[in-house]
Amino acid sequence: MSKKEYEILVRNAINSNKIINADKIIKCLPPRESVRSVLEKPPINISDRSFRVILVEDLGEYKIYIQIPGKKSDYDFFVWRAIFRDNKIIDLRIPTHDYLGRMYLELRNKYFKTNKLLLKAIIRFIKDRECEDTIIQDFVNMFNESVAREIRKFLLTLKWIAIQEDANYPPPKLGSLYTLSVYILLDVFEDISIIRRIIRF
Repeated sequence: MSKKEYEILVRNAINSNKIINADKIIKCLPPRESVRSVLEKPPINISDRSFRVILVEDLGEYKIYIQIPGKKSDYDFFVWRAIFRDNKIIDLRIPTHDYLGRMYLELRNKYFKTNKLLLKAIIRFIKDRECEDTIIQDFVNMFNESVAREIRKFLLTLKWIAIQEDANYPPPKLGSLYTLSVYILLDVFEDISIIRRIIRF
């Protein structure tokens, strides 16, 4: 099935409220070696490869869904990001590494151009598996709730991409650590096209 065909199915499931509500089912990134076993638990039940759309993060007008099945492995799923206005979807997409890379650069250049605070937050989040609430509180204290909310959107989206990578490529493969390398390189080169010459994603 093509991405466009899946998008139609996901959009229809959301619009008709035929989704599974698992908001905040995973509050902190689990250890990389535990990701598959965490996904096996209800209500995700990743071994059930029937088509399902599951709400995993709800920030009001910004929501993250996962859609089972995916194609890469028996643990794969698609991550979808939806933006709502007046309870209607105005943008639904799979947040690719390119998309998240641009999101990262926009946030970094807007708030953190002279330091590496955002990169350090991503390292704490993916490598150290620190909970997003702890990290976000640092930004609330540093800025305000509005800025922290922008960063929360980014981190929550990144969380499910990291989980997806660890599900498909568990240790000893790199999984989410490969994802982390994208942001380390982006912080240096600031250009997705250059990063693509160095690593494939």
